[in-house]
Amino acid sequence: MDGILPASQERSRAARERMLNAGEAVFARMGYNNAHVSDIASAAGCSVGSFYRRFRDKEALFRALHQKIIEQRRQRNEQFYARPELADLPSAEVIRLFIKDILGHFKQNGGFIRALFQRTLDEGNRDYWPELRKAAALEGEGLARFLRGRGELAHSDNHYSCDFIVRVIEGTIVHAVLHAGNALKDEEQFLDDLARVATRYLEIGGSSGRAAGQKKSRTGKPPTT
Repeated sequence: MDGILPASQERSRAARERMLNAGEAVFARMGYNNAHVSDIASAAGCSVGSFYRRFRDKEALFRALHQKIIEQRRQRNEQFYARPELADLPSAEVIRLFIKDILGHFKQNGGFIRALFQRTLDEGNRDYWPELRKAAALEGEGLARFLRGRGELAHSDNHYSCDFIVRVIEGTIVHAVLHAGNALKDEEQFLDDLARVATRYLEIGGSSGRAAGQKKSRTGKPPTT
């Protein structure tokens, strides 16, 4: 990757990984503009000179972390559909688990994602968006492929419909994580609501919330029959 110097020895690769982890924590805490190479080096327990022997500048490390986040999303998406228990679940429940997995990714990386979104708003730094959009598109493709395999997509353009609903889900999750951090007021209700939106839009049958009889209405009381 441009700006990342090659590391041929195990010791050098380990130092680079420490700097990546330190950079992620520093960017999450301070944002991109307020973070300095000296802050990252200090958090990694190394010298500034050691940093520049592995990264051209702060921007190169930030881009490496951006690619790391994208790769994590790709791997999580592949691993999700490889889970054997999905075969025995109704599609609506799978969709809820899919949304929960996306939420887990954004919560795990919430601080850096906040810095990333701030960075994308800076003039001349909009080139982060294509990779973010591509990652979301891959998740939409995976969902469409899964539901097509079950014969459960009513929309004529099912690729577009899954891509659209993934963007809706991720936009809602990003807003919640960026504003509430990891402390969503009622995560289970939040997942229920998003799953309900997704299953209705995709016209998927079956329950998409918690066990029947345990769902709560918006007033917090069990639904009446």
